[in-house]
Amino acid sequence: MSTTPAINQHWPEQGGIFIGSRIIDGQAHHIVIPGGIEFDHVDIPFSRVEQVVAESDELNGFSDWRAPDKEDLMLAYINSREHFDTDGWYWSRTPEDDHWAWAVDFENGNTRDFSRYNEFRVRPVRSFPASAI
Repeated sequence: MSTTPAINQHWPEQGGIFIGSRIIDGQAHHIVIPGGIEFDHVDIPFSRVEQVVAESDELNGFSDWRAPDKEDLMLAYINSREHFDTDGWYWSRTPEDDHWAWAVDFENGNTRDFSRYNEFRVRPVRSFPASAI
């Protein structure tokens, strides 16, 4: 059985760095990033956010990585921003409406909706129920 590490610490048994826990569908989930900026997909339009992550090969021993939602990125900003590019924006998979989608700036934690035609970074995340470990 794996023990949950401290926030922002490597969790090799789960494929990356533990950035914290949050509620998803009424259940506590642990959130993991694969590592630093070397794992970013760069210059991705919103229309390809989920696709580029899904097309990636197995990463750190896991194949269940997904594009982050806005809440995942805010958790990452609060707990682990030093593992992100602080000079740019990161797409979430969270749409605002038919023309806009949410992104997070890791320099100062701003969130805002952008035209889906912008190109930003995307960092995969894993989430799994805390009760699963």
